[in-house]
Amino acid sequence: MGRESVITQEEVNSVADQLRATGAKPTARAVREALGGGSMATVLKHLHVWQSHQVRAPDTQAVLPVGLQRALEDFIAQEVASAKVTLEADLVTAQQANQDLIAESERLAAALEREQSAVKTLQADKAELSGRLGQLTKDLEEVRAEAVAQREAAEHARTEKAKLELRLEGVPRLEAEIERLKVALESERSAKVVAEQQAAVAQARLEKTEGQLKELVVNNPVPRLDAELVKLKASLDEERAVRVSAEQQAAVAQAKLEKTEAQATDLAARLAKVEAWLEEDRAKAPSKS
Repeated sequence: MGRESVITQEEVNSVADQLRATGAKPTARAVREALGGGSMATVLKHLHVWQSHQVRAPDTQAVLPVGLQRALEDFIAQEVASAKVTLEADLVTAQQANQDLIAESERLAAALEREQSAVKTLQADKAELSGRLGQLTKDLEEVRAEAVAQREAAEHARTEKAKLELRLEGVPRLEAEIERLKVALESERSAKVVAEQQAAVAQARLEKTEGQLKELVVNNPVPRLDAELVKLKASLDEERAVRVSAEQQAAVAQAKLEKTEAQATDLAARLAKVEAWLEEDRAKAPSKS
């Protein structure tokens, strides 16, 4: 609601003088209408000040002749009667001004009540906006923290990607090493089989030689037995040496085979680990539209 303009004493005096000069009665309502608005209480206050300055000073008392006094008394009675009419009219005007003041007071009271209601509404809106601002500030802080976390995660992902790329560069070498070990493993297995076969043959020949030795001891005379015994012992020693050599070769082949299998297992595990890292990196990478 717009505020009413401030009315000064000079404005009220000027309008009241103009109304009286035109023969109109300068009432509070007439002055307010001539001013185009304003507070009725302010207009009435200034109008009372103006009216107080319109009262004429009483003349000095003088002694008059009796006839003149009677004529003056009659004149005064007429003036009093006329003044009474004027005062009654002024009373009516004052009562009207009072009613106007009451109406304006009620209007101002209603306007004040509306303003107070508007103030309460604005205070409630302010409280709500303050709450929303606090929540928005909290949400903004959470978004900023999440952005920092995402940046750190992205940096970590780039670092891990670089590591995986370095590991990926070593995958062909690991695969080639695994292939080489597979070939070596097959070769060692073949060597083990050959060594085991040689050991089996040597064992069979050893057992055959021992059987021949026993047979010679039973069936032949002692002189001849000694020569055959020496010969068989030499053959037996040779066969034993062959068997021991074959067993040693088989043991060496077994050790190489176990070592090769361990290396192949280790490389396969390393390759599987690299492939798992690569799969994890692919799963973390954002899909392209």
